[in-house]
Amino acid sequence: MKPLLCLLFLCSFTLLAQPQWPEADCVKAAKKLRQLEQKISSGYSLKEAEQLSLEQRLLEKQLDQFCQKPVTPQIKPKKTIKAPTTTATLDDLAKGPQLYVSSVSVKAPYQGKKLQAWLQYYTEPKQCFGVRDSRQMVWCVEQRQQAKANFERQWQQKFALSQPE
Repeated sequence: MKPLLCLLFLCSFTLLAQPQWPEADCVKAAKKLRQLEQKISSGYSLKEAEQLSLEQRLLEKQLDQFCQKPVTPQIKPKKTIKAPTTTATLDDLAKGPQLYVSSVSVKAPYQGKKLQAWLQYYTEPKQCFGVRDSRQMVWCVEQRQQAKANFERQWQQKFALSQPE
């Protein structure tokens, strides 16, 4: 009984911080109060009497205090992006656009003709697309490594044959 009173006491402090409850919370509290009143009217034991009346008083007080003007959720309008309104002067137009220099480096195992040859040589097996099973992933990686090793051997043979001695 005492833990329940402590819990209700602590909850009342947190509820005092809110000026008004949202409408959904008020509906829930009213429903809970109706269920409690039904239980009281259907009969209860002497042990339950004090607890039921305390809960009833607390719910009535909360509804009276926090649900006089329940807060209704407001649907926020979608934000629209407006085009910037700039008035460019003739001097600004004469300067031209500002240019920024950036560099991108791509690290790939092959480049140039060797990359083109690799792309023609290797095609990913269909069962390796969208794989989630770890065993299947391992198999796909092994297949790619084997294909890469075979490609390297063939490339070296081709390169060795094309070199004059």
